This record gives sequence, structure tokens and C-alpha cells, in this order.
Amino acid sequence: MADWTMLPKELLQLISEKLNSEFYRIRFRSVCSTWRFSIPKPYNPFPFYLPQFPDSSSSSIYSRDSDIHKLDKHNIFILKPPTTPNQQTLYRPWLVRISPTSSGKFNLWHPLSRNSLNIPYDSSVLDISQLSVFDIAQMYDLSTPVAVFHGEEFMGSVATFQGEEILDIVTQGYSGEMVMLRHGDDSWKQIPNEAHFYHDICIFKGRPCLADGTGRTVMIGSNLSVHLVAEPVYGGYLYGDIKIMVEYESELLLVHKQGYHHRGDLRIDVFRVDQKEKKWLRLANLGDTVVFFGQCHSFTASALDLGFDKGNFVIHFNNNDMSIFHLDQRQNSLLSDYPDYLKLFWPPPEWIISRCL
Repeated sequence: MADWTMLPKELLQLISEKLNSEFYRIRFRSVCSTWRFSIPKPYNPFPFYLPQFPDSSSSSIYSRDSDIHKLDKHNIFILKPPTTPNQQTLYRPWLVRISPTSSGKFNLWHPLSRNSLNIPYDSSVLDISQLSVFDIAQMYDLSTPVAVFHGEEFMGSVATFQGEEILDIVTQGYSGEMVMLRHGDDSWKQIPNEAHFYHDICIFKGRPCLADGTGRTVMIGSNLSVHLVAEPVYGGYLYGDIKIMVEYESELLLVHKQGYHHRGDLRIDVFRVDQKEKKWLRLANLGDTVVFFGQCHSFTASALDLGFDKGNFVIHFNNNDMSIFHLDQRQNSLLSDYPDYLKLFWPPPEWIISRCL
């Protein structure tokens, strides 16, 4: 049997460079002392304290006494129990959002909503390093009031990185203007010549992208330059009309939700960007992919990783209830009609609870 502790340092370095999550790098370093000393301990820059927005009345550059000017990072995990050779029972996975605390522990959150999970046991004793973990998405929580457009909040903030160092942070200012905090700057810069009230923001090819109510999408350069990614796909904005973006396997997807479940007119369309033609192409089938359309963030996952038989649907919030939209049937249903899917979120599976008692 091969001795994994004897792998050449150069090979260990190449392996570590393929790990796209700080959690995976922590797991890598925990294998043995040789692996631990082959790469440095991951640096965690969060919470990252931010300058005041330009129109803030405060004269202080940083507000370390308040929670309204800092950026936190949350990871969305699929948790599964460690497998054994003679395991007969098929355990269901658990989808959860986790954020670290200043004390070195962590908080548990619903993966699609802004709500924390109040669970009747001590989650701080849960050692996720002993579980099978898929780090499927990251989100950034900017604890600052944001502008509201037609009753819909702007969906989030993003940060770009070089290694573990934050380069740029892009979000929406108090008045709805898009602003960027660049590495080395001590103040926000407004992104020029861009309309207010974008619907969503995401990272694509390592750079922030913004989509407005028509689907027009732009990429922001580190010098505040604006580059067209895709032309508008709709003529204008309608009430109850929301668009979000997700990056999936080097593709940029636009998900458009319009209408309401209680009126029976809710529909969801998914588009893929044609980078050469700079336009959105409607997709009829997502294959194995499941899109999660949250209240303030969105992401995708493989149906196989989630324990589902097939993908090609969108799980989303609708009037504080979770719903599922089947793209092949063009039909929306409450997620409560699909108990196996609903259990992915709540309650925590028994194998999680047994580790916290």
C-alpha cells in the first residue's frame, strides 16, 4: 500500500492549488504533519471592515464599533455522513449555510433565506471535518442597509480574490448607485455611467458582473471600466419580476422569475450567455443541474450530490414559502408537496442530531 505521507512536496503543492475552498485546504492539512507543513495555514480575512459609503453622515473611515460596516463570508455545504464499506442505510444529505464566529465556532443558517437555524441541541460540537462535505457555494453578507427597488432588495455583494487576499468588493450604495472598494483604497468609488437598481451581482471569470431588470449584463474591471457581457433579453421591468445570475461549470446563467404562485401565473426561464454574440440563449433543459433561487443569494448543485434522481428544476422562495418549478413541465408547486426534497433543508437528519447530543 502506498504511503501518502511520502508524496513529493512539489506534487502536494500542485494538489493544493486545485483546492478551490479554504475548507478543502483545511481538510488537506489535517491528513498528516507532512501535508500540514506542505502548504501554509489558510488565512481568513473575515469579518472585513469597510469604509463608510460616500453619502454616509459619519466622518469615521471605519466603524469597528458597529455591525453595519463589515463583510462576512458564508459557505453553503452539502453534508453527508462518512461512508463505510458495509453501510446499508442510505442517509439523506443536509444542505446548510455556515458562517464562522469570532470565538472560532460557527452559526448555522437556512441556505436560501436570511434566517438562522434555531436547533434544540448544541451544534457547536458538530465536527464537520469528520463528515463528507461538498462546498458548493459562497456568499458575502454586507451588514449595511441597501436600496430597495419596487419592493425587491438588491441581491448581495461580491468580492474578488488573488489567492486569499481580497482585491475588490462591489455592492450597492445607500442611494442605489453601484460602488467598488478596490484593494489599497480607503474609500468607495462609484462605477461610472451605469444606471441604478441592478437586480443581481455575481462573480464570473474572476470579475464582478451586474444584471439589470432587462437582463443587460456588464462586467466591471479593476479600473472601474464597464464591459458588456450580454444585451437585454427583455424590454423592461415588471412588478414581481426578478433576475439572478449564477456561474456553473464556466457558464454564466441568468434565471428570470415572473409572476406569483397564488395567482397561478408564476414562470421561470433560464438563459445561458453566448459570450461571443453577447446575448442570452434560453435553455430548455438543465440536465443534472438544480438551481437554488434564494432571498438574497443563489447557487447551483448537482442532483446526484443532493441525492435526487434527476435535476432540471429550480427551488425558490415565493411569498416566504419554498416552491419548486419544473422546467420540463413549466409547472410550479409548493416544495411541501415533495417531502423528500423538503427534507434536504429541515429538519436536520438524524445522523446530524446524533453527533450533537
